[in-house]
Amino acid sequence: MAQSDIDLKFVEFVNEAYAAENAAIDRINSRIEETPFPELRQRLEQHLQETTSQQNRLSQIIFKLGGEPTDTKAHLPELKPSMTTMLKRTVEDTVKSLTEDNNKTNTLPEEWELLRIKQDIGIESSEIITYKTLIEVAQRTPGIDVDFIVPLLKHNLDEEVDMQNWCMNSLPMAVDKLLPTIISAVSK
Repeated sequence: MAQSDIDLKFVEFVNEAYAAENAAIDRINSRIEETPFPELRQRLEQHLQETTSQQNRLSQIIFKLGGEPTDTKAHLPELKPSMTTMLKRTVEDTVKSLTEDNNKTNTLPEEWELLRIKQDIGIESSEIITYKTLIEVAQRTPGIDVDFIVPLLKHNLDEEVDMQNWCMNSLPMAVDKLLPTIISAVSK
């Protein structure tokens, strides 16, 4: 196999990460708009800048290896309620809407935010795995310029680890702010 073929195979792997960062930019922008927490909004704005820098580092790798960055967007991991829970809630909400006034929403914004925070943490975990895997693959791929590529990937990895740590450290604060409203709604 020619080195150019090996390089292009590695470009495919890097473009998978690039596609995830493409999707992450959309996700982060929507989270900045929707989160009620100023602390999270500020950290997301910082992470948006980091994500753009991560794309730039990935582009450097891709171009060095003779490839082109993808414009596709990966499907990011999502946590969703089970189908049984969703059906049960739909039936309950339909009954409530027929028997009570319609001032209540189907899902509390606090429940939605808690779900989105869990998704944020899961996405960061997925990105960490992606960068760790790319580093391992780079180190084992013949002819790859590891002295150039690995530091760029490591920089991206470090930023993702920092974001995940921030999310995990902030989780108790978010739960403390969201849970009372969720419990209060259940108790009615």
